[in-house]
Amino acid sequence: MRINKSGCLDQCEHGPMVVVYPEAVWYGHVRPEDAEAIVAEHLVGGRPVERLRVAEGCLNSKSCEHRKSSG
Repeated sequence: MRINKSGCLDQCEHGPMVVVYPEAVWYGHVRPEDAEAIVAEHLVGGRPVERLRVAEGCLNSKSCEHRKSSG
């Protein structure tokens, strides 16, 4: 297990972000109090924390409903 500091990972509209590899599960709007659930449920238990998970269709997509319009 390794923790890296980074920017918004090009997902600023969902930030703060956590991504867990090798599964590439992305969590959005993570607060410090969510860390315990991510560690216990996902890293130890092998089950992603669905309430924090960013929808696959929103990752790296300009059509994500959460992106602000540039117009």
